[in-house]
Amino acid sequence: MNKTQFQRIAKYVIPTVLAVIISYFLLKEIDLREIPETLSRLSFHAIFIGFASYCLLVIAKTLRFRTLLGLKSSVSQIFPILAMHTFWGNILPMRTGDISYVYLMQKRQKVKATQGIASLMMASLIDLVLLIALMIFTASLLLPKLSGQFTWTVLFLVPLLIGTVLLIVMIMACVAPNFCTSVAMKCANPLLRLDKSAITWIVRKLLDILNQITAFRLNLQFLKVWGYSLLCLTIRFGFQCYLVSEMGVGIPIIEVLFALAFTNGVNLLPIQTVGNFGTTEFPFATFLNYFGTSMAVATVTGFSLHILILLYCLPLGVYGYLAKSKEKKHENN
Repeated sequence: MNKTQFQRIAKYVIPTVLAVIISYFLLKEIDLREIPETLSRLSFHAIFIGFASYCLLVIAKTLRFRTLLGLKSSVSQIFPILAMHTFWGNILPMRTGDISYVYLMQKRQKVKATQGIASLMMASLIDLVLLIALMIFTASLLLPKLSGQFTWTVLFLVPLLIGTVLLIVMIMACVAPNFCTSVAMKCANPLLRLDKSAITWIVRKLLDILNQITAFRLNLQFLKVWGYSLLCLTIRFGFQCYLVSEMGVGIPIIEVLFALAFTNGVNLLPIQTVGNFGTTEFPFATFLNYFGTSMAVATVTGFSLHILILLYCLPLGVYGYLAKSKEKKHENN
């Protein structure tokens, strides 16, 4: 087995092992029968509303990336790409599901790979800023419960500084592209002089991605992207809070919202396991536990919600695959 084969195997084996380990320690604290029991409390009406909301979320994501990339294609043409991206993003570890978005955008919409990566990075930065704002807002409402657990620095100052820095980075990339690329080139030149083809290739690709990021401008189109991002956030957390309330677990919605915001912020990093098991439930249950919810109830709620989302993304993944097959067949004819 050569080094490349070993790296490919390790990329999936390690996250799988981590998923098993983390899930084991979480699941051993609960009675597994409580998960189907919790899910059984949901009416068909609630499950349908959840799925319809999930489809609306993917439509909102489609509108966001269509606007961000300035595509002229219809929503119906781009929707299958985001459906597949959503499916693989929930299944594959360490954000490797994003590869499907980059590949399909390049294949079907003729979007350069570096441009696709740049759009994902910009969308992630916007999402993180919005999540930080939500965390600060919900933390202020939950201050009596959180003040004994965390300091003001952790709850407000650090998130505010991070959010401010991210905003400055985005603004600088949009209003001072030449300055950003000039600084990047000065930093990259020592690496480009190295007689290492792999290093120079990576550096050149990173510079190309930076050039794509600096192509964005602070205009009406970019404002629409922020609007669609806010819509995505509202739909995502809205239907998840609704489903938790329908499970009858008795957890206050504002606490669920704070835990979801923190969990989603953590999962923007490439730390996911296979199926996101463990890396989703652990931060969600931990923060609910800080508010007084027992670890057992919080863990059962987290796994129940996660299972529902996986079930929701499955038909979307099938739809995206069938749409891809249909398009390929049409091209061959």
